[in-house]
Amino acid sequence: METARQFRKARLLGAVLTMATALTVTATVAVSPASAKVTDLKQVAGISRCLGLWAQDGRIKLQHQSRCGPNGSYHIHVWSPGRDTNSGTYTYAGVALTFNNPWPVPAGTNICAELWHHEPGGGYSSWGLPCDTM
Repeated sequence: METARQFRKARLLGAVLTMATALTVTATVAVSPASAKVTDLKQVAGISRCLGLWAQDGRIKLQHQSRCGPNGSYHIHVWSPGRDTNSGTYTYAGVALTFNNPWPVPAGTNICAELWHHEPGGGYSSWGLPCDTM
């Protein structure tokens, strides 16, 4: 009788641990992409938070997404090996803004851009850091 009870407890404990492990793995997979920090600047092209970047044929397209980030002043910092520039300051009012610029670099060059909000009290906050390969 005692052995049967210990066996049931062991089976129940095993089932609970298996379920807990499955839930932990599921939660980790579900949370990681949204909360991941940009550690590898060579990521897939597209949108990062509020800024989109697409590079093709010696040009880059930058897009501040609509209804993304506080209204106010911003600038975009763009860089790649051998090139580094800041856009002029512009005012954002919730409507998507698109900028098309020449970026004459060789095919295979990694290009990154970062959207900077000018905080009203001073300083800056980042609102996106996408990268693409020309």
